[in-house]
Amino acid sequence: MKRLFLLIFILTSALLFAETDKPEENSKSEAPVDRQRQVLLYGIDSEVLDVLSSLQSEGVDTYNPLLKELLGEIRNPDIRSKIFQLWEITKWEDGVESAENELRKVLNDDLYDVAVIQAAAYYLAQSSDKADIHLLAELSEARDSRIAATAVRSIGKIAEKSSIPESEVEKVGEPLLQKFLKEDAYEEDELTAALIVTLGKLKYTPSADALLAVAEDEGSPGGHRRFACVSVGKIGRPEDYESIEQIYFTSKDANLRAYALAGIAEFPRDSSDILVQALKRDSFWRIRLTAAEKLGNIPAGSSAGEKLDELLRYKASIDPVKQVRMAAMKSLGKRSGTVNDQFLIDYYADINRSPELRIAALDILTENKIKGSVEAVSEILDKLWVKDSERFMEFTCRNLSRSEWDELAPLFERMLDHPNWLIQVYGVRGIRKNGLSKLEARVQALDNDKTDGRLVQEIHRGNPAPNDENQ
Repeated sequence: MKRLFLLIFILTSALLFAETDKPEENSKSEAPVDRQRQVLLYGIDSEVLDVLSSLQSEGVDTYNPLLKELLGEIRNPDIRSKIFQLWEITKWEDGVESAENELRKVLNDDLYDVAVIQAAAYYLAQSSDKADIHLLAELSEARDSRIAATAVRSIGKIAEKSSIPESEVEKVGEPLLQKFLKEDAYEEDELTAALIVTLGKLKYTPSADALLAVAEDEGSPGGHRRFACVSVGKIGRPEDYESIEQIYFTSKDANLRAYALAGIAEFPRDSSDILVQALKRDSFWRIRLTAAEKLGNIPAGSSAGEKLDELLRYKASIDPVKQVRMAAMKSLGKRSGTVNDQFLIDYYADINRSPELRIAALDILTENKIKGSVEAVSEILDKLWVKDSERFMEFTCRNLSRSEWDELAPLFERMLDHPNWLIQVYGVRGIRKNGLSKLEARVQALDNDKTDGRLVQEIHRGNPAPNDENQ
């Protein structure tokens, strides 16, 4: 009898456990969790660094508000640096106060890490409309020349991006000029170079004599002479033009000549003739590169006119150096016009050209919002939709997903219909980057049992986990 009861107990227990382990037939699977968010919240340092590197390469700004919250508790300097770098890459402006607080650590003699300070300063410079230029000016007096040089460069970046009132230029420029005059150019090579560049970007006229002296002095460090040529041009005193022109025509240093040409192009006068000849004939590719870049700034109605556009198209097609071809294409995109626009569209569509240069042409088309670009890309998608053996369609979709142009909406929507999950991901990213809310329902419709998990993760990027205290 005891054996019978024991057998019944064992069988009953087995059935009970079996029933307990059996999943409910009608239960729904848990809502997808954003794994990148989870790593940022709870992951170890190496995992967080990997996620931040991925976000930087993809230019994803989804987690910036979360990272701002977490910055106060993060101690790893590599992570802190990457956060500021991500904010700079994604042009996110709501972290300015955090960056300024980081810089004040130097002024307040608190503990700081040089790499973090540098990352915060460069981010602040990118947010020029909100940046405190006087804070950076104070930082330029830091004892650590690495920090001082970073602050000076950041001031230059702000001056380059936004118009600084003349009274402010005087307040910032004069201390920088005095610092330049007293620094040893050889002992403080990087700091001196930064001062030369920034004084030019500030267009601080009282510094012109000192900068011209460096440009003309064969005994000065080569890098300083090159930067000085450009800065003298940016300041643009008419009496300095011939001096920079002479360096361009007489120097045996090809690199110095390239910078002198860049300086010539900065003067407020028509330099198209010199630039055209440089692009046409010069054997040194860096000089042709400089000429191709600067010719894009020549007004469309200048004396060069159609001949200039024809030259740029020629160089974009067959210059022996890839960088020169790219620079010529960028200038064509700036100058625009029916013929130039069609040239760039045809360049992108031409299967006989280098895929790298074709993608560069695509970027120029979208950056300049050139009419006809959407139709050209659509034709490429038609041709490669089934078989993309060279991955050209993939790279096209990737770069489109990084573009800010709502006219690309039909292409992003079409990407959602592709059988490859990666193409669909690029469609989702493009839709969200451009704020195309009317297509969000299409994105959400992709979230089903048959969808690749990597696409599901993209759809739910930024979603907090259940009971996440940081919701």
